[in-house]
Amino acid sequence: MSPDPKAVASMTVSRAQSWKPETLGLHGVSWRLASQKIMHELTPVTTATADSGSYWAGGSGDAARGSVAAIHTKAATIATALDTAATAATTGTLDICAHRETVIKHVDDAIANNYDVADNGTVSASKKLYTTLVARVGPALAMNAWSKLVADAADRTITVQQALADLLAADLRAESAIRQAFNAEVFATSNASQWATPIGEIPPANASVETNRHWWNTLTEAQRAEMISTYPDLIGNRDGIPVQDRDDANRNRLPGLIALAEDNQRTVAAQFGADSDQYKAATAKLDDLNAVKKAIGDPNTPEGAERKLMLLDTTTGRSTRAAVSVGDPDKSTHVSVTTPGLDTRVRDDIGGMTDEAAAVRAEAQYQLSREPGREGESVATVAWIGYDAPQVKKVFAEGEYDDAAAGALDVGSTDRATEGGQALNRFYNGLEASHEGGEPPHITAVGHSYGSLTTGLALQNGEHPVSDMVVYGSPGIAASTPQELGLDNGHAYVMRTDDDPIKWTQDGPVIAGKLNDSGFGLGGPVPYIADAWTSFDNGGFGPDPAKNPNFTQLETNASKSYEGETRPLPGASGHSDYPRSDGGLPRVTTYNVAAIVAGLPENAVARR
Repeated sequence: MSPDPKAVASMTVSRAQSWKPETLGLHGVSWRLASQKIMHELTPVTTATADSGSYWAGGSGDAARGSVAAIHTKAATIATALDTAATAATTGTLDICAHRETVIKHVDDAIANNYDVADNGTVSASKKLYTTLVARVGPALAMNAWSKLVADAADRTITVQQALADLLAADLRAESAIRQAFNAEVFATSNASQWATPIGEIPPANASVETNRHWWNTLTEAQRAEMISTYPDLIGNRDGIPVQDRDDANRNRLPGLIALAEDNQRTVAAQFGADSDQYKAATAKLDDLNAVKKAIGDPNTPEGAERKLMLLDTTTGRSTRAAVSVGDPDKSTHVSVTTPGLDTRVRDDIGGMTDEAAAVRAEAQYQLSREPGREGESVATVAWIGYDAPQVKKVFAEGEYDDAAAGALDVGSTDRATEGGQALNRFYNGLEASHEGGEPPHITAVGHSYGSLTTGLALQNGEHPVSDMVVYGSPGIAASTPQELGLDNGHAYVMRTDDDPIKWTQDGPVIAGKLNDSGFGLGGPVPYIADAWTSFDNGGFGPDPAKNPNFTQLETNASKSYEGETRPLPGASGHSDYPRSDGGLPRVTTYNVAAIVAGLPENAVARR
């Protein structure tokens, strides 16, 4: 069957590639939650009113019962419409995802075989391919082979354009089903304007944190509760909104997102197989969400109640983004935000980072408890995976060699850190905007590895409320002084273990250049790369922070505490020990971070 040219004209390859059908699924989750909330709130009232005949007789009682019954009928109609639309959105999302993957599969296969693919789905044998054939087999054989390639391209065109038409049909099916659920008759009879949420007043996604907070403050308590339950996807990731409200919204979203990811995994497995790239991507997203669920715990337990899900984003970046706070930043005197580096992924690391945040918080609170007059101060620590950290080792181990090669380029560039720094700066400002009380919080920015570069760039991305910075295992922070970071002298701290291989980021090119200059002669491109790295401000990473006297260097070797009693503090080694405990004891590195986070820099152990 040939595709309908009119249908194909409205669906293009670029449009298919850029689509994120998960957004429709998120709307479905919101509609389902809204439907459930309506019936949950309405049923007890309806039941109680219906049973009131024994004690509320007469005309007024009959009128009240009639009014409630009418309201129930109207509300139930809306709830049914929402539930039907939610089912249509979920089904439509899976349908669209499957057909989108088919389009991408056929397009990628054509390109891999050296065909050109136009945006309308037309496949053609490339001139480059013909030139290659002539060079290899001569004009006569090349012409014969070319004829076969042209015929194959025509077949591929039919396949790709049919896939585009099928994708458009899936989109139209979903649209039709949703429109049918939200038909004019339903909302005409229900007088839906009475139930409207002030959705039109919601600030745009890129609104300032101050705008977000001001808008939230203008809502009544009932309106805020309605937004959290009905539109959690518009609230949970909005910087400037109170942390507890963001946590409530994101916890509301999470079960639906997991269910949607499970459905998508099953659909992809059936269509492409469990060995396909599509299945791997679907499984990765499901693993991300389950890792978040495990990290935040049950809010009805003491540990879970202290953990706040401040960010849960499955659509913006290349991979899932999440941030979990231990303690409530809005109510805490001291707040820290830790940004990780190379190879960090939500599914692998959000749990461990949250536990490390809990350890820093416990140590900071302990140090405050030992300081006369400071016992009442509180601490919240945030594990922030809010950007796409470069991926190299993990994806290489998983056989994704092209991704590993791309990640190797990313980690040698400031691009990912620059992108992440913009989001991180906004997150810092959101903490100040939503904080309760007259005094702003004492905020400490913490960065590890490539995350320290992200932290440094975040602090240079405009105004921020951060007072202190601690980086460890840093390849560079793109700054030479605290002032460049918007910090006062003495408020930028660095730790690097003696055997941390990250030092080769700075030392390697320098050593290579010196060896070449000395006559040792490395040959090849090495000396040119070394010169380029050095002349370009060490690749944009800036001077080595661990050798910079403008920053306070802190100890990483075994030490003893200074907070009023002497405790043994194990040392750290390598690149990953910094935030980890040693047999239940905090390492000197964790102790130092906690001292700065608690606003007790005098407790920190200086580099010896």
